[in-house]
Amino acid sequence: MRKQLLAVMTGAAIAGSITVGGIAGATNGPAVARSYINPDTGMATENKTVNDNSSCEYPDRRDRQRLSDEGETNKNVHNDACIFTRAGKPFDGPVTFKSRGVGTISACPDPDQGTLPVQNGPKVAFTHDHNKNGRIDHCHQSGYQSKDAAGDEEYHIRLNNDSEPGKQIVTFCYDPDQNPTAAQNRQPDRHGCNDEMVKDRIVIRWRR
Repeated sequence: MRKQLLAVMTGAAIAGSITVGGIAGATNGPAVARSYINPDTGMATENKTVNDNSSCEYPDRRDRQRLSDEGETNKNVHNDACIFTRAGKPFDGPVTFKSRGVGTISACPDPDQGTLPVQNGPKVAFTHDHNKNGRIDHCHQSGYQSKDAAGDEEYHIRLNNDSEPGKQIVTFCYDPDQNPTAAQNRQPDRHGCNDEMVKDRIVIRWRR
């Protein structure tokens, strides 16, 4: 399926509701972001309101989901994403997922190994609650998943809501400003995806 997508990509125009930006004239730079809701077919968190073929090739960006049980993540939503170059190849680089509205980012996995807050591999992931409301609203990752496993060359988070019905909007972007490989006392950029051009978003409507 990915080959079909790459075959139709052109240098400056790409079909679909994708925000296009990147490095002008560079075929190897980030050009297109695609974010989608993973249906988790066959898993305990299987999401039947999402298209079965939802993927970077055929993204389903909207979901209606029931709230998780209080204190649980049994209805969490799996958000995956990709970045492609103008040449149509997967791009490996720093990204940010930014959540606003209800809900939270419940998982922000290390792209190559380890579990937060332990950082074992060359790639890293870290989270922030920028508005200090007690919920994680930013996930920063230094590159795409590289584990020799399903999901490689994509970026992954999980989203959850166990209390408040409403809309959760999650923006995904190429974010070179966040400097994920700096020291532990790093100060990430607070703009997140606001000042970036290569981005996409998904929307979840949480209900009781």
